[in-house]
Amino acid sequence: MLLYLHGFESSPGSLKIIQTQDYLKAHGAGADLLYAPQQPSRMAEIRALLDDLIEHRPIKAVMGSSLGGFWTHYVVSKLRQRHVRGVLINPAVRPYSWMPEEVTERVHPYTNEHYRLDSHDREVLIAAEQQFSQDVELMVLLQAGDERLDYRLARDYYRTQRMLVEQGGDHSFVDFPRYLPAVLEFLDVL
Repeated sequence: MLLYLHGFESSPGSLKIIQTQDYLKAHGAGADLLYAPQQPSRMAEIRALLDDLIEHRPIKAVMGSSLGGFWTHYVVSKLRQRHVRGVLINPAVRPYSWMPEEVTERVHPYTNEHYRLDSHDREVLIAAEQQFSQDVELMVLLQAGDERLDYRLARDYYRTQRMLVEQGGDHSFVDFPRYLPAVLEFLDVL
């Protein structure tokens, strides 16, 4: 199973997930190869979901964008004994730095869920990062034109991993499908 983790306040209907599904179908992969769950809004609930998937699902590879890239590193680290690889697309680095200290009310733009973020979410992300292993195989795709996240943070943090830094683009990673052949070869899922 290829696990795809979408970004913060996104959904399994994100363009990169659809593009990946379309590419896999066009290349004869079964419909059940890609699994892209709707992630909960709170960080502790995301971690619980991922820990359950790690425990009960046959994860062969992981992809994630933005905050999903952060969580991809977490999952790959937990599965390092099985040599699971991950691809991070414009990943969030140290996302706890932009989590609120005080309770912040939010509405998820795709699910319309009303929820709160607070210092506990920050603590969960810090604890998750402490479980990151640098002894894993990652491919990091960055576009310097990312308007939400400073690509240089990821470039520096992941400097020892396979990396592509492209000028221009944006947070969505413009024209992502042209990298799918290399990404899926790296993940060894086709």
